[in-house]
Amino acid sequence: MNNHIEKLIALGKEADIEINDKQAEKLIDYMDRLLEKNKHINLTRITDEDEFIKLHLLDSLTLLKLIRNPKARILDVGTGGGFPGIPLAILLPDAQITLMDSTKKKLSVVQSIAQELGIDNVSILHGRAEELGQDLKYRERYELVTSRAVANLTLLSEYCLPLVKVGGQFLSMKGRDYQEELEAARKPIAVLGGKIVDIEKGLLLQSDYVHVIINVEKTKSTPNQFPRINGKIKKEAFPL
Repeated sequence: MNNHIEKLIALGKEADIEINDKQAEKLIDYMDRLLEKNKHINLTRITDEDEFIKLHLLDSLTLLKLIRNPKARILDVGTGGGFPGIPLAILLPDAQITLMDSTKKKLSVVQSIAQELGIDNVSILHGRAEELGQDLKYRERYELVTSRAVANLTLLSEYCLPLVKVGGQFLSMKGRDYQEELEAARKPIAVLGGKIVDIEKGLLLQSDYVHVIINVEKTKSTPNQFPRINGKIKKEAFPL
C-alpha cells in the first residue's frame, strides 16, 4: 500500500469517514490521473498531492454524513474536476451520480478517467443549470443536488433548487465566511421551495473548517418562473 493510500485512510478516520483499502486506492488513482491531465488542461489549481487529498478528496466526502439515501440520484452542479461527485461515486456505488458542467472539455477528461477506473455509476451532463432547470427532463428529477463554492448562495439556490425533487436535498458547500450570504439567501430559498434544515461543519484542518455544508430540504415545487435566464439571475435582484 503506498503512502498516499495510507494517509487518506488515516485522515479519513480522523474526520470520521470510513474508507476501505479498495476505495482509497481508487481515490488515489483518480488523483494521480487527474493531476497528469491537469498539465494539459486546467482542472484544478491544487497540484500538491497532500493538499489534494485533504482539499478535494476528503472535503468532498464530508457530504456523506448528510446524504440520507445512499442509492440517491445525485446531480453535482459545476463539477469542474469531478468534485464532489467522483469521490461520492466511489464511496456510494449504489448511487447514480451525474456530473454537470458548462465546460465540455473538463467533463470529457473526468469521464475518461472514470471509465478507465471502472467508476460506472457516473454520467456527464454538459449544460448550464439555469437552462436545464427549465427542461422537464431534468427539472425536479434529482433526490440530491450538490455544489461546491460555485456562486453566492442566492444565485446557487436559483441554479440548483429547481433541479431537486420535492422531498429531496440541496447540499451547498460554502466557505467559512458564509453567514452574510446565508442571511441574504433565506427568503429566496423559501420562495424557490426550500427550507434550511441545518448547517454542518465540513473538514477540520488546523483548527479551522474548509467548508460548511448548508443542508436545504425541498419542501414544495419551485415556481415556474425559476430559474430565470442567466443574465437576469446575475444582474437583477431576486424577485421576492
